[in-house]
Amino acid sequence: HMLSPHRAPERLLQLADSNLGSLVTEMDELLSRATKVSADGEQTDSDAERSHKRAEDLELFVKNTLLAAEALHDKARELNATLGRRDDGVEKSVNEMQNEIKAMIAELRARQLTHPHTHTVQEEL
Repeated sequence: HMLSPHRAPERLLQLADSNLGSLVTEMDELLSRATKVSADGEQTDSDAERSHKRAEDLELFVKNTLLAAEALHDKARELNATLGRRDDGVEKSVNEMQNEIKAMIAELRARQLTHPHTHTVQEEL
């Protein structure tokens, strides 16, 4: 029985050594990939926690904004009720107040206060 050159112990040892080297390289690559995947997973977990926290903060902000809007709506309703009420003519509507203000401004413009004493004289009348 003669061993073929491909089956010689030295050749088999060399082939086994080469295979072992390839296996070690592949294991290193797998370890590197596993480490990266693990780090990516941790980063994803951290990002998810941060997103969840921001969502909770946003939910609280929206709830508080809604409460503030409802309170503002109630105050506006009260103000409108107050402005619309007629208690012996003391309170006036916003439109009536605006009309009176416009009339006063028109009167002041009509006086054309060119002389400093003109205003005083008109006030005394």
